[in-house]
Amino acid sequence: MPTRERSTDPRVFPLIDVGREELAELIGEPIAKLEPVDGGLTNTIHKVTLTNAQVLVVKHHAGGEQPYADEVATISKLAGILPVPEIVRTDPVRRAIVYRWIEGITLDECRRKQPAAAFASLAEPLGRFLAWLATFDWPGSWDVMPFVAGADKRLATRRARERLGPQMADALRKALDAAAPRLGWGKPCLSHGDLGGRNMIVQHAMGERWRIGGVIDWEAATCASPLVDIGSLFRYTSRYDARFVADFERGYREADGALPDDWLRTARLVDALWLVEMLDEPRELPGVYADCRMLVAKLVADLS
Repeated sequence: MPTRERSTDPRVFPLIDVGREELAELIGEPIAKLEPVDGGLTNTIHKVTLTNAQVLVVKHHAGGEQPYADEVATISKLAGILPVPEIVRTDPVRRAIVYRWIEGITLDECRRKQPAAAFASLAEPLGRFLAWLATFDWPGSWDVMPFVAGADKRLATRRARERLGPQMADALRKALDAAAPRLGWGKPCLSHGDLGGRNMIVQHAMGERWRIGGVIDWEAATCASPLVDIGSLFRYTSRYDARFVADFERGYREADGALPDDWLRTARLVDALWLVEMLDEPRELPGVYADCRMLVAKLVADLS
């Protein structure tokens, strides 16, 4: 499991100051090597190599008790069923999770650094994984219409409109309004909530074939439509060619997963609801907002 590229935007929560002694106390073993891992803008993560050569990850949740509790509960329920991290110990007081390091690279790194055939070989496994995820009933309920209504308000009068510009905001409003009856498709199921190329660890299998080694960062797990994770995975559509999409669909359907007509376009519109919510944040995150504008512009162009 590799380290991640560091964002230039300000963190949502400051890094937690955790020293070697505190980490050793938390793990219960002496530490030989300690490396910080960039976990995005929220949590504080360390890669820890013990004197017995075991490699662990220590993740401190800075966002409060609920994300910590949700991640522990979700991983515990899915252990042995889906490729989730193996938890070694937890500390609710420190809101820390210790789990075993997963060898491999992220899906994003595979796309950037490995031969095209390696990345292409992951399309069908990704389809199967998301089809399996959609079979899990999960506590909670899912109704997309409040999210659609909220996006419409943000695009009409609020910060999201200012950051997108009136023309792009109105085009997205029109697209969401036209697609609203389709956006609630699917039986609600377990949704990772932040599925993407940086949260999927992949490993070389044999020849040109690669496999999914693990899926990390489950603190946003929730009950939602299967389209939520599909839209999140395909958020950057330019990274996936037509063959990749077709192989993903084949893997999904071969694992007995159901998909609606025009599933990719619909999933991208569902994902746009999250982009609009992000664009309406009060914090100034210029890099994040530039990325969101680019994604919305691509979606609007593809829909026209």
